[in-house]
Amino acid sequence: MVAISRAAPSAALRTTAALSNPVLREGARGASVTALQNKLKAAGFNPGAVDGAFGPKTEAAVKAFQKAHGLAADGVVGPKTWGALNKVGASSGGSGPTLREGAKGEAVRALQNRLNALGFNAGSADGAFGPRTEAAVKAFQKSRGLAADGVVGPKTWDKLGIKVSGGSGPSAPSGGGRVVTGYVNGVPRQINLSRIPNGKEMRTDAAAAFNRMHAAAARAGIDLHVNSGFRSMAEQQELYRKYLNGTGNLAAKPGYSNHQGGIAVDVNVGSTSSATYRWMAAHADEFGFKRTVPSEPWHWEFRP
Repeated sequence: MVAISRAAPSAALRTTAALSNPVLREGARGASVTALQNKLKAAGFNPGAVDGAFGPKTEAAVKAFQKAHGLAADGVVGPKTWGALNKVGASSGGSGPTLREGAKGEAVRALQNRLNALGFNAGSADGAFGPRTEAAVKAFQKSRGLAADGVVGPKTWDKLGIKVSGGSGPSAPSGGGRVVTGYVNGVPRQINLSRIPNGKEMRTDAAAAFNRMHAAAARAGIDLHVNSGFRSMAEQQELYRKYLNGTGNLAAKPGYSNHQGGIAVDVNVGSTSSATYRWMAAHADEFGFKRTVPSEPWHWEFRP
């Protein structure tokens, strides 16, 4: 009779886990890299072509993902990074009303935000399902092996990974997003937020664009450190109070800051002669960001 160690099953499980989620870095190739690239893309971080080759673009996407999730941004995909990626994927199921061209409302806005976050250009998240949104839906469906009919039904919602309750309003999208009350020109409205580096958030479509820009800057050796993204009403009220009593910088009246709409971001650029500012001035427009306050070189807004 052969004795079997009790430790054997757990060791086997550890071996299986290590094989399915191996440590990956630039230069790696194979099915695990393909899986990594697909997970990054689904989380809204562009790894380039899903080709199973861990190159500079995939490394930049890994670093951007790591920064956005509070991990050491070393570009190496180890247990913690796999864990964060798998956690995003585990919540990827979704549901919502059937939508097609001509539909309007918050469910359409949630759809547009999610498509934009995943890199499928649905245009402005205006809640109107027009030809551009339909084209984005078809491109998304094709990329996920679905019938590319432009109609958003159960299978498409599931691949998108968001839940919309009866069309009345979106729940939090997968990947750490959440729904909050934002303000646009003094009018409250629900907006979807997603994470950007340094623990900040922006409106989901703006966040996806910023994360792509952040990755591109990193490839050029530029660190776009975020000082401020979305602001709650309480945060804007405090900044405005400091501005009025002379102890803070210029601040918009509460309800009228574009930070409260989720499209504004303050980047630590230093002076206008710094390498960071020069990079932003040369490339930000490629990602839809524009400098809108002449006296504030750090303030940029997502206006594609």
